[in-house]
Amino acid sequence: MNHLIEIKNITKSYQLGETTVNALRGVNFAIDAGGIVALMGPSGSGKSTLLNLMGALDTPTAGKVFVNGTDIEGMSKNEQASFRNASIGFIFQNFNLIPVLTTLENVILPAQLGRANHEGKFTDRAKMLLDQVGLKEQIHQSVNRLSGGQMQRVAIARALMNKPPIILADEPTANLDHKTADTVLKVLQDCCQNEGATAIIATHDHNVLKFCRRIIQVRDGLLVKDELTR
Repeated sequence: MNHLIEIKNITKSYQLGETTVNALRGVNFAIDAGGIVALMGPSGSGKSTLLNLMGALDTPTAGKVFVNGTDIEGMSKNEQASFRNASIGFIFQNFNLIPVLTTLENVILPAQLGRANHEGKFTDRAKMLLDQVGLKEQIHQSVNRLSGGQMQRVAIARALMNKPPIILADEPTANLDHKTADTVLKVLQDCCQNEGATAIIATHDHNVLKFCRRIIQVRDGLLVKDELTR
């Protein structure tokens, strides 16, 4: 039986001028479906690089990334784009919202791109998700008028829009107060339980860990600890 995600001997190097930066140095792990998995580690440890590789936003220098047994590097660019839209919900640290669109329009956008549902159905889902993250009153507001914390919650709702089997979240609680962070993490947890999704969260926030079934720790591009919490 295939793992949902398999990271096999991954290395990733960048060239900064004359300096080679080894972001990942021979990392191996596999993730099975269900629940929330935390990627923990200090800044520069390789967490965001791993998320980008799992989401086919970047390619490894060496090694392989498999999703449901498929080598995603072997896909064409069009296949990777379809894979990302259908299978991955991204929550970016810098939000990546469309400033000229409203809150509701930003959340609906992934469904419109994938034509996953009839418009009425995905409008209803977008409104439900925005209500769950506490933005019911801001659905017609331009996102460039929202606070950082509100933008983060829009990004989380958008990531869940297409009911993706995999959610990749880069510091999703960084701009949220403690109470709001717990609210959105509960939304992610419910999504995993009710819709069969798997969330992988890169984070510094130890409060996130109470929602996680597993913690993978990385440091200096190496996996240093991998433990189940439940």
